[in-house]
Amino acid sequence: MPSTKKSSRSVRSIIRVVKGVPGGGGSHPNRDFTINRDILCPMRDGVALAVDVILPNGSAPFPAILERTPYDKNGSRHAGTEDYARRGYAVVLQDVRGRFNSDGDFDPFRQEHNDGFDTINWIAEQEWCDGNVGMIGGSYSGQTQWYAAGGAPKALKAIIPVEAPPGNLFMNEPMYGGAMILCTVEWASLLGRKSFQTKAFDDIYTEHRSYFDELNVEKAMKATGSQCRWWSEDWLNHPTLDAFWESCGYEQLWSKMTVPALNISGWWGLNFNGAPRNFVGMREQGATQEAREGQRLVIGPWPHWVNRGRMLNGQDFGLDAVTGLRDYNLKFFDHYLKGKTNNTLTDDPRVHVFVVGANEWWEADSWPLPNTQPTPLYLHSEGKANSHRGDGKVSFDKPEIQEVADTYRSDPLDPVRSHWDIRNGPIDDSGLTERPDILCYTSEVITEAVDVVGDISAVLYASSSAKDCDWHIRLVDVYPNGTARFMCHGVLRARFRNGFDKNQLLTPNEITRFDIDMTAAGIRFLPGHKIRIEIASSWFNRFDRNLQTGAENWMRDEGEPVVATQKVFHDASHPSHIVLPIIPSGSVQMSNKEFGSDAQ
Repeated sequence: MPSTKKSSRSVRSIIRVVKGVPGGGGSHPNRDFTINRDILCPMRDGVALAVDVILPNGSAPFPAILERTPYDKNGSRHAGTEDYARRGYAVVLQDVRGRFNSDGDFDPFRQEHNDGFDTINWIAEQEWCDGNVGMIGGSYSGQTQWYAAGGAPKALKAIIPVEAPPGNLFMNEPMYGGAMILCTVEWASLLGRKSFQTKAFDDIYTEHRSYFDELNVEKAMKATGSQCRWWSEDWLNHPTLDAFWESCGYEQLWSKMTVPALNISGWWGLNFNGAPRNFVGMREQGATQEAREGQRLVIGPWPHWVNRGRMLNGQDFGLDAVTGLRDYNLKFFDHYLKGKTNNTLTDDPRVHVFVVGANEWWEADSWPLPNTQPTPLYLHSEGKANSHRGDGKVSFDKPEIQEVADTYRSDPLDPVRSHWDIRNGPIDDSGLTERPDILCYTSEVITEAVDVVGDISAVLYASSSAKDCDWHIRLVDVYPNGTARFMCHGVLRARFRNGFDKNQLLTPNEITRFDIDMTAAGIRFLPGHKIRIEIASSWFNRFDRNLQTGAENWMRDEGEPVVATQKVFHDASHPSHIVLPIIPSGSVQMSNKEFGSDAQ
């Protein structure tokens, strides 16, 4: 890395002094601060990345908090970071390589390891920094923190990744279960440009998506009008988990990471899998005792935008749905960056999760929660489970007889169309279940509350007349009035049933076992409600359509879509089921009010 002077060289610098306002936590409220814009931060290869530095007015040096973003460091989404400056932190906002005011070419995921490491070292060398650096940010900015942590920079003492995708990119973004998350096409289209020239980022997922109707995902990208080199030259040439995708990940670096992390997500977050997966991975594999013991997990009733309100898709989660995250973040940073050991963080449970239905926060020290009872919930029918009007049932009783398999027709040109949006949460999909290509298995009316909190998985015995297909499984809460709210979901592209690094096509019409990881859930199924499991072969436009041709590169599949006959089996020899993490009543504590009640 090129040597740098302690006095930073600034270009296009704008300096602003802002009067402080009273704050609700942290160590130094009521501080004025100064903003220095577009300082050049050199990387090891000579490329300069632009940073804004917000410095409290007072006696330097300060601990520093860094956010690295592809979404414009000068944008409104970063306004809250000024609060950290008011509380005695130097705040550094950086455009990642190739975005906005930073030089170089944007190549998502692969460049963030070195650039994050170099940026942290540069910050630690500045005369205004005391050598302690933390990181914060959501979504891609959350992901950059883990990339930086993989190099174990000595100055990096704590991170707060919010809605950060996991380090295996086939587990949540851009793929999930081997299927393409289609909003990735929009994301790549926008970030293939230098900046967002005509639209705000928060609005891009609400537009009409006619380009999604293009078959295949390569054509969908071209229909956006975007020229995206890393998509066309890299992503589309690697349809399986190979060395390329490994170079984009970070889970293989858990054992080298030394950093405590406050992992934050929402049950319906686009990148939900990242928070619990990183929490568990670092608890088990972190390089130091401090890193392992310093992992924390917060999961709320939120979509991709966390802690914004108590209402989501018409469902009210109560006053505690919006909690004092900013104060909790400050407590976390004060502990690790300022060495404040009297702020009760060490006494606070590591895990806080919001249980929908009960509408309360639960606390524990582990994930899965203590006393979790993995309980199979089995499918049953007499072969007519098509739509919610069919005869599909679920129960905790394992099939003991030869039940008739359920059959449906899967047509890629007539997919199950979701109402999903990046802002969505527990959407009501009762209208979709009129379709005969959705199998519905519904419980009897619940008489006593059932608490399902934790990781969910499915075992599906099924066959397809095609060489490849998708299996989508959803857990649904059915209300007494017929409203059916989606709680969590799993998908598996059949060719990846033995691993995402293997491309193994099906033998048509052969019964095959599929083990499917679903996203976790935190829900109390209330008396009067029903539990439903839905199975389909598409969920468009959240996910790309499997054309079911068996083409080697499914992203560039030019074949004619294949209509397939799908069968789901649930007899004594093939007991299809999902595994629910049931929590016995009274076995988990509610969170203290210090975490759950001081809303910002």
